[in-house]
Amino acid sequence: MKNEVTDYEGVKAFNIARVSDPRQTDALPAQKLRLDAYSNRLKLNSEYYAFDETAYKEDRQKFREIVDNIKKYPNFCIVVFDKIDRFTRDASSDIVQTMKGLVKEGKIELHFPSDNLIYHKNSPASDKTRLGMGMVFGEYYSSAISDNVKRRQEQKVAIGEFPGKAPVGYKNINITDANGNIISKDIVPDPVRSKYIVKAYEMRLDGKSFRTIAKQLKEDGLRANTKGQGIVSQSQIQTMLMNPFYYGVMRYNGKEYPHKYQPIIEKRLFDKVQFLNEDRNNNSHKTLTRQVFTFSGIVRCATCGCSYSSYEKKGRVYMRCSKARRDTIDCNQPPVPEAELLPQVDDLLKRLSISEGIVNQVLDVLKGEHDNIQLYYRNAIKETKDKVDVIDKRLETLYEDRLDGRITTPDYDKYVTRYKAEKEELEYRLVEYTNNDKSFILTASHLLELAQNARSIFQSSQPAQKNKILKALLANCQINEKRLQLNLLKPFSVLVESTLSQNWLRRLGSNQRPCR
Repeated sequence: MKNEVTDYEGVKAFNIARVSDPRQTDALPAQKLRLDAYSNRLKLNSEYYAFDETAYKEDRQKFREIVDNIKKYPNFCIVVFDKIDRFTRDASSDIVQTMKGLVKEGKIELHFPSDNLIYHKNSPASDKTRLGMGMVFGEYYSSAISDNVKRRQEQKVAIGEFPGKAPVGYKNINITDANGNIISKDIVPDPVRSKYIVKAYEMRLDGKSFRTIAKQLKEDGLRANTKGQGIVSQSQIQTMLMNPFYYGVMRYNGKEYPHKYQPIIEKRLFDKVQFLNEDRNNNSHKTLTRQVFTFSGIVRCATCGCSYSSYEKKGRVYMRCSKARRDTIDCNQPPVPEAELLPQVDDLLKRLSISEGIVNQVLDVLKGEHDNIQLYYRNAIKETKDKVDVIDKRLETLYEDRLDGRITTPDYDKYVTRYKAEKEELEYRLVEYTNNDKSFILTASHLLELAQNARSIFQSSQPAQKNKILKALLANCQINEKRLQLNLLKPFSVLVESTLSQNWLRRLGSNQRPCR
């Protein structure tokens, strides 16, 4: 590692600024200023690139092109991001792996000025840990944002709005104002295709099979989309004849909610068809209660890839490959006593355990590094509330103008519709911002707490609870010659691989090697 600023003088540098949200585009100039200041201090020969990743496909392709240019550059160079979370929020992406590979080869260094981190081929374990943890928690933060989008959709569902593409027989439309601006969206029955839905239900009630109905509607001209493309299949007909949307109820995430759109059929017709379907398809089915073992649904055979199943014999639990159980020549893996596998799990959980002191110190570090993100959302919350207040005042003024005759009723209705749509959007956004302000640290805290207590909880739990713990920690696990090949999910894999220690925390807190 170079010790003087002059060591970098004239070195080629790729300065990259990135945002993942269109509301953060004003952060790009600020990132550029910090990147430029850093390059000037080190006297780098810099090129600057900026990305708004809301244009996902286009800008991701641009990023790949830059990485290709970095790979092709014949000499040593530096890649500079303002912070680790500007590098990536997907630690497993091929771009990240390519960049880390170039670091290992000594072709590049990764510099993160605001995080006081330079990552190079000889970086100590503490720096590797900081990079790994930064990427992993950035990934979890991105997931938290995705969760907030889901919550927004759930809010829409709660008031009767369907958050997706309308089913066959309906169509999605845009509601516009007098100037052609979209003010809201709606779902309405398709005047042509809705008739096919009614016909399908009536044919089913008459005893016609799904195949017969599909054949008849094909001949009548029903297609999979409104452009008249794609034949509606037998399975699509079956799904259509079991969809309560057509009488006024929508399914979302396994639950049913009444929707606000015009029904195509009566509930009575729907119920009769469902009774017919159940009578034909479920005459003698019985529900069997399955015992849940510690490793149920978790491991596969390393030889053939088939799942392992558990069974009990003479008071002991065994596991065996489902293909080997059928005495095939493709797999000869012997049954394994569960008791022989448990110590292997215990060893992994022991390495995963983190002391309470370290957990608290790691959280302190994360909170400090996350202050800028929290500040952004607090400012966004205030700004959004101010906008809502402005709209409320505008609505009050409109009402007074209408009462006093200063505005016509059609104009009043037009503006009220537009302002209410804007207010609804802002209120959704406000909920999102409020949750995001808290989600990152809460997620990190829960993850670290689980890592801290996983071993003790596992040891004192019944098989079904042990199974839940392992499913929360592991993925794609295999058994080979009675040995478990355990693969931890992120960020737990990072915790084990990095081996967090008190020494690392002391060095991290002391800024032992600040960026120049």
